[in-house]
Amino acid sequence: MRTTEQGPVNAAGNEARARASTYAFLADVFSSHPNRHTVDALYALAAELDVACPSGLSVAELDREFMELLVVPNPRYVAPYESVFRDQWLLPAVPKPGSDPSESGPTIKGLVMGESTLAVRQCYLGAGVLPAEDLPDHIANEIRFLACLCSREAEAPPDQRQALLELRADFCRQHLLQWIAQLRDKVAERERLGYYSAAVRVVETLLDGDAN
Repeated sequence: MRTTEQGPVNAAGNEARARASTYAFLADVFSSHPNRHTVDALYALAAELDVACPSGLSVAELDREFMELLVVPNPRYVAPYESVFRDQWLLPAVPKPGSDPSESGPTIKGLVMGESTLAVRQCYLGAGVLPAEDLPDHIANEIRFLACLCSREAEAPPDQRQALLELRADFCRQHLLQWIAQLRDKVAERERLGYYSAAVRVVETLLDGDAN
């Protein structure tokens, strides 16, 4: 009887462990230089999830794409931060003769370190973790947080797994899924090779499953 009961428990733990490994890998895709191993692994994962991904690309050209798209500010750069896509900043109104002093100024978007950054940081602190590098709402750090939750789920007693699963689903719905489609569209608009928009679609596919 004990063996029968352990079966589903081990299966659930193994599934969470595999999901943690996948998320950790995808976080590295968006924060580290590509190499042959990671490129081939993304091809395989995209094929498994039925996501179109260009093949036959050299590591050198992918590394150049990584730097220009995600690292170095330039006309093609896409800032991979939740606050850039979600937050609005209220500028002070320019006083004019006869204007209402209580009038608010215009709003702008596209800046880092907004309300989303703080909200994501609070999620991390609530779970007892904090990223060691970059801002909390960088796409790689948000994905790493999911990897962390999956790892905890894999090791947790059965009666604690549901709470971790719900925390993961809530984070997907309240944060990543609120802006990843915009990130995907912006990357697709500015990339040249199609590799990184495929990587975003892979993440999006996994998130849809986790959120539901």
